Amino acid sequence: MTTTRTAFALLSALSCLALAATAPADARPRKKSPTPAAATPAAVPTPSAEEQRAAANAEQAKAAQAQAQTNAANQQAYQDAVKARDEQIAREKAEYEAAMAKWKADTAACQAGDVSKCAKPN
Repeated sequence: MTTTRTAFALLSALSCLALAATAPADARPRKKSPTPAAATPAAVPTPSAEEQRAAANAEQAKAAQAQAQTNAANQQAYQDAVKARDEQIAREKAEYEAAMAKWKADTAACQAGDVSKCAKPN
């Protein structure tokens, strides 16, 4: 039952479209008459194929230059970030090694009997 209704609705829609497409020429709106030549603005000369190609090439070269500058700036920013990270790692490693050396020295002094160097209980 539903398939029949769907098919009927589809056929109805198609027939409406067919009628609209085959409407007589008189029923269609007429085009405006062209304006006189004096009223039209002066035609802008279209560039030749060579001029269009040169303009496209210039635009592409400009875009490529901008992309190259962006890439160079991004590369420099990356290198700066890597250098800063390496410096931070070196600083943290030096701090760690200094703290370990102090701890080892304090531990050795504590074991040798200098109680002022022993860790305080929590």
